[in-house]
Amino acid sequence: MALVLNTNSYVETADADDYFETRIDSANWFDADDEIKEQALVTASLLIDDNAWIGSAVSSSQALAWPRNNAMYTDNRLGMVVTFAVTEVPNRVKVAVYEQALHLVNNEDLLTGTTQTFESISVGSISISDSNNDVQRIPMKSVQAAKSIRPLLRNGGQGMGASWWRSN
Repeated sequence: MALVLNTNSYVETADADDYFETRIDSANWFDADDEIKEQALVTASLLIDDNAWIGSAVSSSQALAWPRNNAMYTDNRLGMVVTFAVTEVPNRVKVAVYEQALHLVNNEDLLTGTTQTFESISVGSISISDSNNDVQRIPMKSVQAAKSIRPLLRNGGQGMGASWWRSN
């Protein structure tokens, strides 16, 4: 399935291209062909979508988590509460998708778990050999994407929500 805005992606390829025009370290994005870009944006949207968001979905039949009802958060930089219209997808979500898509493009085979290889592994006397230094574990989700959406997650991404719960 091709990229379909607000069905399987929060953003379109042209929007991502515009975003990466002014972002450092984004050359790999422009080296990728349009099909790879679309796949990265769709996959990134699905990965970003899988979070405990503030508010609730506008409709039970919507394909993606946003837009949402009753979605608001306190923006410390602005010093005010930010609310979103029931038709709005926050820019923070879009930025997270861009960043996650670039993370996918930069880390081939990230989803298959084959980004890390060892030349030799021994059990007796425990030994791991990696002569090409590719043992760095790459996280599935982009750190930049996580920073972007943190305020939009229930309790800042730290649990079940901002409300106190009591068990009787």
